[in-house]
Amino acid sequence: MSSKILYVVLFSVFSLFIAEKANAGLIVGDFYSDNNGIQWQYVGSFDLAMGPDLYDLNTPTPTPYNGIEAAVLNFGVLSEGLEYALSSNNVNNYINDISSFIVNHNAWYDSYDFNMGLHEANESLVANNVGGLGYDGVGDVSAFIWDRAFPGDNINHVFKSIAVPEPSSLAIFLLALIALSIRRIKN
Repeated sequence: MSSKILYVVLFSVFSLFIAEKANAGLIVGDFYSDNNGIQWQYVGSFDLAMGPDLYDLNTPTPTPYNGIEAAVLNFGVLSEGLEYALSSNNVNNYINDISSFIVNHNAWYDSYDFNMGLHEANESLVANNVGGLGYDGVGDVSAFIWDRAFPGDNINHVFKSIAVPEPSSLAIFLLALIALSIRRIKN
């Protein structure tokens, strides 16, 4: 009788191990977290300086974008329930351990005001439009503008939220599997 109990315990532990590996196997790609423990999948990056050229006289005054709006512009609209997050961290700081990359919800901005210049701010900062017509007044900021930034210096990394399987669903599945194995052993 004790060998059957040992068999059930070993089978249960093995099932938990397999289920954990299978669950992790469903997730593909680069995943990172923020300080709140929310998981994010890396989508790509955009350079602050790769936006519309402020000094191109053939185009109208560029539209100011906040970090999230620039992410949507560069990577498209996400399906319902998903959202973008940004990080202004320099990826070179994580060359040896990319798993410690933190989504800091900051974006690089450029300001029309030379006193403010380039700065980091919240990803969803209202893209100031002081002049009312675009990026053309002192105090206007944008996360996607070719103004004074040099390409390659101010990179905004873009992430999207991920749906993680509920632990309760996995627990119900494992309990059913254990119950079936016990029933089979009794027979």
